[in-house]
Amino acid sequence: MYKQFTVIFFFGLLSCSLFAIEPFVDDTLKGNVNNRILAFPFFLKSPETNLGFGAVGVYFFKAKKNDREIRTSDINLLSLYTLKEQVVVVLGSTIYFSGEKQIFRWQGSYSYYPDKFWGTGNQSLPEAQEDYSIHQLFFNPQLLQKFILNWYAGINYEYQHITNFNYKSNGVFDQQNIPGRFGGNTSGIGLLLTWDTRNNAYSPSKGSFVELNSTYFSKALKSDFDFNTVKIDFRKFISFSKTSVLGMQLLIKDNSGNAPIRNLGMLGGPEIMRGYYNGRFSDNDFVAAQAELRQFLLGRFGMTVFGGMGEVSSQISELSINGLHYAWGAGLRIMVSKSEKLNLRIDYGIGKNSKGLYVILKEAF
Repeated sequence: MYKQFTVIFFFGLLSCSLFAIEPFVDDTLKGNVNNRILAFPFFLKSPETNLGFGAVGVYFFKAKKNDREIRTSDINLLSLYTLKEQVVVVLGSTIYFSGEKQIFRWQGSYSYYPDKFWGTGNQSLPEAQEDYSIHQLFFNPQLLQKFILNWYAGINYEYQHITNFNYKSNGVFDQQNIPGRFGGNTSGIGLLLTWDTRNNAYSPSKGSFVELNSTYFSKALKSDFDFNTVKIDFRKFISFSKTSVLGMQLLIKDNSGNAPIRNLGMLGGPEIMRGYYNGRFSDNDFVAAQAELRQFLLGRFGMTVFGGMGEVSSQISELSINGLHYAWGAGLRIMVSKSEKLNLRIDYGIGKNSKGLYVILKEAF
């Protein structure tokens, strides 16, 4: 009964606050902002990477000079090497065009990534863990067009190329006949519907973000796998004062068809269900929710407390309250850039028989 009450209260609070009527949201990044570059080395720690070292560079600019009605655009480059011998290079960008009538988003990456897998299912056993590694090339351009108020519609293309998929023969990969265990390509095109009233992209203090992403992967698009993916992302931010913010998020992912391993819904990681290894529970469908209270302290420092719950299943109809996994934790925030509200976060998350320390740039959501 306690679990059922907790779930109903959490989702009720999230639903009510998401669709509440909001006042005008002013953007902390609007105004006459000069082009500038922010670059620095950093270190990272998480259960997935162990200790990692890297560098990041971000170029901030206005797509139209001196346009006070658009948010600041950015192009960012990140490179990372970890003690697990993982190599990751990511190039990303968000560009707000004149009047924010169009938004262009891009993410491309290359990685060599040793990882772990426990098989599919919401109750996979800890002893089922197997190591594997891949080489992955990924890119995902998105173009959005405003059509009314803060609503955008757009197109999305996603491509992923995986080679050198190394795993233990006759283990869980072969026993469960996991699609994608021999590598291959995924190529899909889809539609986006987005509502965005956040006042800051890096660390919002108010506003909402809602996005529906439906992507169709097909052999006609040179994909080795035929499947459809629908993703829904709800976020809501409420300011209690100038120093206190409550953030809430609901994530849903539904795969139908022959989705390969790297496209499955995965519970855990540095962004949601912190405390569980990313992919500790994996399957076609995934639902998770989290809430985080962010408190500014002094100077560049702040702290957070957070909690989340989620589960995976082979079909949406199989999801149940009794199958939920829970996680909670607390963290420290160090503001690396005051003008952009860009934070380094240090989080410690705890799940059932699981825990994780995360030292990562940018908020979880």
